Amino acid sequence: MIKSVLIANRGEIACRIIRTARCLGIQTVAIYSQVDAASLAVQMADKAYAIGPPAASESYLNITKIIAIAKTAKVDAIHPGYGFLAENVTFAKACREAGFIFIGPSLEALQKMGSKSEAKAIARKIGIPSIPGYEKDQNNLSEEADRIGYPLMIKAVLGGGGKGIRRVNAQAEFQDALEICQREALSFFGSADVLLEKYIPSARHIEVQIFGDTHGNIVHLFERDCSLQRHHQKVVEETPSWLSADLKEDLYHAACKLGHFIRYEGAGTVEFLVDEEGKFYFMEMNTRLQVEHPITEAITNLDLVEWQFQVASGQKLPLCQEEIRQQGYALELRLYAEDPHCHFKPVTGRIWSYQTPENVRIDSGLHPIDTITPYYDSLLAKLIVKGENRLKALQKAHFALNTWKILGLKTNLLFLKNLLEEKSILNNHFDREYIDRHLEKLAPQKEIPARLFDAASLIKVLSELKDASSPWAERRNWRLEGYAPLSLTWVCEEIQKTVSLTYSPKGWMDESLELFEGSLSDQTLSFPDLILPYWKRGEVISLFYQGENYNFTPHSSFFIKPPPLNQASSLKAPLTGRVALILVTMDEIVSEHQPLLILEAMKMEHMIISPQKGKIKNIFYKIGDVVEEGADVIDIEQEGEDDELAKTC
Repeated sequence: MIKSVLIANRGEIACRIIRTARCLGIQTVAIYSQVDAASLAVQMADKAYAIGPPAASESYLNITKIIAIAKTAKVDAIHPGYGFLAENVTFAKACREAGFIFIGPSLEALQKMGSKSEAKAIARKIGIPSIPGYEKDQNNLSEEADRIGYPLMIKAVLGGGGKGIRRVNAQAEFQDALEICQREALSFFGSADVLLEKYIPSARHIEVQIFGDTHGNIVHLFERDCSLQRHHQKVVEETPSWLSADLKEDLYHAACKLGHFIRYEGAGTVEFLVDEEGKFYFMEMNTRLQVEHPITEAITNLDLVEWQFQVASGQKLPLCQEEIRQQGYALELRLYAEDPHCHFKPVTGRIWSYQTPENVRIDSGLHPIDTITPYYDSLLAKLIVKGENRLKALQKAHFALNTWKILGLKTNLLFLKNLLEEKSILNNHFDREYIDRHLEKLAPQKEIPARLFDAASLIKVLSELKDASSPWAERRNWRLEGYAPLSLTWVCEEIQKTVSLTYSPKGWMDESLELFEGSLSDQTLSFPDLILPYWKRGEVISLFYQGENYNFTPHSSFFIKPPPLNQASSLKAPLTGRVALILVTMDEIVSEHQPLLILEAMKMEHMIISPQKGKIKNIFYKIGDVVEEGADVIDIEQEGEDDELAKTC
């Protein structure tokens, strides 16, 4: 029996594993990088050990150091969670050779399913249909792409999580897309190998949860519909799916058949595409616990992490197939630190206040006040709801989203609310590219209500009035006629607005002569018809309104316009990230729109493009360096007339 476990992960999945381990009486050991020293997982664990610098390659991916800590802590087992080393054969082998139980499948199963190419070959061998494509010599990819025809998909052979995947619509796009996929594959998974697949239009992404033990037993725990994705990244998952009973049984049979063939042990997920005609195609198998496993737990009333511990201890599966029951409907919605109004750019920074909805499950690794860094995934939390049917589950999710508050950091919260209000989503009429086709509607151009500028001004004034020494406290006699207007100029989302407030015994009045009253209490501004959560840090005021964050900065402390272009101009980093690739050299002549440098943040690439023709005069960073948002990255000496710098988000 496992008595102690080291969790080779971080964030919400580390917290999730710790909760179940506690219930089972298993001692937990966490590891943490320098930026995670005060994390929730570290505080929840019985013991915690520093693992290294923030970069994952030097901490959470450092196999040698993880094994050394496991020996020091004298644990029985190592749980990899998901991501990082969860599907790494070398890590699993190192764990077992060092005498630890690796909570996951056998090395043989990891090797076979770790490669999408080999997994598809095995599936075909046992009669499971797979997507037509090409999985062989990397030197023939262009020719094979022409043979398959466009559109097609390029996918990294190793790994998953939506990384190293591109859809290519025409031959002219192929080479650029291939290079991006190969670069991402090498960066995230250690191999640049890719495969090609025929594009299946209007398909649903359906996965089957299976579980195996060391006694040869395999069961399924039904399916999950993961079709609501953005750029191959899952956003909403639900179970059960829309499939017919017969089609579901075919998928269950195929998934379990594959599990039996490779003698699978532990939690695994077999992923399929289902086309408009109801034909299904094997895509890959994930040999770990999935991010979306909680919705399976919700409808089966089972704890999958507990099952993992039991199987890893050599026990038989707790239930046979006939004993596993499905009840109700469950949804999971992923909250990301990203800006939907700026191409879903990952966001870093400070969370000043975090309040979760009640009577629902939230899986998160966040403190009420926390900091989000650029080093890891942008997933903040997961909302899991269960209802008697799909409609009730959707209603419950919508209510929870309306009561979820996160101040100071941009998230996709409003985007999720908009998504659930879509008629097609309510009617279950969507496929895996629905979100990408409707982005303009789901994430429209952000507008800032004028009332929020008034609210920021009122918070500023009322806060100052509490301080008797503040010059704002004396409002009378600034002018002979009585109360003087107080003028405040704010900048929010690069929009500047001046608000003039006048105080009278009847209340506050803005320049439109509209009277309004407001009071401050417990980080909340209350109007008669509106309650606004807020956070004031220094001169900056953050407001949370209808699921979105608005940060108001006084104009006097805000630099909004870039300097005019002279002979040389500096391109600035649009976000905090690591330099993944530098595509130019000193003194190189570059053209307008030419790619210059690639930043990597939260497992995504962001390309910096030249806004003009010119010569590279300075490159301020090298590959691997971390660049802060707004920092000068490259200097370009301009040729010819001054051009206006292209705007970046």
